[in-house]
Amino acid sequence: MSAQLAYVLPLIPEAAERGLILHVDDDQDMRRSTGLLLRSAGFETREAACGEQALAQVDALRGRLDVLIVDYNLGYGMTGTEVAEDFARLLGHAVPTVMLTGDPANAEVPWLADAPVWVARKPLLPDTLLAALPALVAFRRAVAAVSRR
Repeated sequence: MSAQLAYVLPLIPEAAERGLILHVDDDQDMRRSTGLLLRSAGFETREAACGEQALAQVDALRGRLDVLIVDYNLGYGMTGTEVAEDFARLLGHAVPTVMLTGDPANAEVPWLADAPVWVARKPLLPDTLLAALPALVAFRRAVAAVSRR
């Protein structure tokens, strides 16, 4: 590769450096398209169709999960609020959470200590989500670094 070409190409960080994101949504097409978007932006991703599937991943995500993206209305079973609160309880700390909902006025916001919660109206523009994620990842990692002291 020529020196000029190397200068022009952006350096894409490893997915683990960009952040690990869990997306929980009962809509399979939404999960797939969001996962593709996140991976194309360099994030490491995990997916779950319901709260129970998400919570089954807690041990594998412990110490690694940077951001939780969760649909508020997951159909039968748990709400996105319950998933976020249960994750925080099981991990021993909260992670920044993006709660997606078509009806923000009726969505119950999770109570998470030391982590931001962004309630976003669906449909959320991909560029808006991608613009917010680096700051949420940085926040989670800064809080983790302080707690290790």
